[in-house]
Amino acid sequence: MHVCLINPPRIQPKAWGKPSVYQPMDISYVAAVLEKNHQVLVIDVPNEGWELIEEIEGGKYRQGLSNTEIAARIQKFKPKLVVISVPYSGWSSAAFTVAETIKNVDKNLKIALIGLHPSSRPNECLTQANVDFVIIGEPEITTLELSNVFESNNLQELKNVKGIGFIENNTVVITPPRPFIEDLDTLPFPARHLLPMKEFFEAAKKIPISGNLKKPSIRMLTTRGCPYGCVFCSNHITMGYKWRARSAENVVAEIEQIIKAYGKHQIDFLDDNIAFNRERIVKICNLLIEKRLNIEWCTPNGVRADALDSELLVLMRKAGCKKILIAPESGVQHIVDDVLKKRQSLQHVEEVVSAAHKVGIKVGCFFILGMIGETKNDMKQTIQFAHKLRHLGAEYFYFSYATPLYGTELYRQAKEGNYLTSDFSDDALSAVQPLIETPEFTADDLRCLAAEANLVNPTVTHERILRALRNPKKAIEILLARNKIKHKIS
Repeated sequence: MHVCLINPPRIQPKAWGKPSVYQPMDISYVAAVLEKNHQVLVIDVPNEGWELIEEIEGGKYRQGLSNTEIAARIQKFKPKLVVISVPYSGWSSAAFTVAETIKNVDKNLKIALIGLHPSSRPNECLTQANVDFVIIGEPEITTLELSNVFESNNLQELKNVKGIGFIENNTVVITPPRPFIEDLDTLPFPARHLLPMKEFFEAAKKIPISGNLKKPSIRMLTTRGCPYGCVFCSNHITMGYKWRARSAENVVAEIEQIIKAYGKHQIDFLDDNIAFNRERIVKICNLLIEKRLNIEWCTPNGVRADALDSELLVLMRKAGCKKILIAPESGVQHIVDDVLKKRQSLQHVEEVVSAAHKVGIKVGCFFILGMIGETKNDMKQTIQFAHKLRHLGAEYFYFSYATPLYGTELYRQAKEGNYLTSDFSDDALSAVQPLIETPEFTADDLRCLAAEANLVNPTVTHERILRALRNPKKAIEILLARNKIKHKIS
């Protein structure tokens, strides 16, 4: 049976700059599982059409193939099932537009959604006229079973497919949840041969992925799930709380396959915490060294500082690690422990930054501003902590507003406390704007604090700071302060 997988166009605020390009890991894993039993076409809209960037309403960019081209590809391939990835709620409108385009080609085509948004909002997605199914949780095996049902035309079996939602007799049906895949080594390597890798490498040279080393990279995922309970994190919705890992041998075998197919490129490990199990990361590093693979790699999604120490960082550097990102999130310990519920020592964060700098690993740091329970003074302390980390050797800093993603504890808190801003929506989740206000701070307070925070980044332009603010007087104060910042924090 013909199954088409679609990565929809990238739509993002102009304030973010021109869209970067990303290899869609969810689609490439699903494709690898499906292609053993079905004919699979991947339409990677933003990567295949990476040069096609247009300004659209709402101060946004749209990157990717036109809807006309998507329709033509569907008409030519004639799939029976189309699966659209919606990894973030902020991109849902793009996916719904693609679904409408496909239904205009053939209203009998079945459309399913995979990703974080349909997993956290299944009922809402099924209210969309052009969506037939949602796939909830890990998508690989569920998508295969759904495809098999359509191939056999035995629709009575739909209710036996775990982890899906659909409408029957005007009623939403959600089947029992699918258990998470315990042995990740049983999954095939991602079907990169079905992705436009040549176009991706060409695009990456001209539009480097923000925050990564400026070199074409290959994305890899070696673990799933996270046992920590950070209130802002939504990954548990699709991947669960139990940490599951591929074996070190399996990981290195994929790296060897990548080198053979594409040459030596940077590897971006997308794991939430690749170093959670020390024995495993040590084995991966030792295998990379023993096999003399000579790759460069980094951890753009971040790694917990408490999983690292000087000895491990030395080994990681020898194995090719060029950059790590860690996530203190706040510079106030009780905010980290009691508000974020991340429970990580900020003293250890300082030690890791210093140790990484000494061994030659670049360090970036993630911070969040505007958590429920945080004060403006807390956020100012966070900014000072960032300056301290810069003095210790950190080079990159990423400040974001607290984002109440669906399915998170933060969203529940914001909803129940009536802290969501009036312009909160699915589309707003992909915008650069505060979405939470509490008695402790307003949206404008957060904009000013974010602009002040960005002073820690020496490459941030005055224009970017001005765009982030609606208060010209405050903007001038911050810009004047820029020349007075002392980076040496005692």
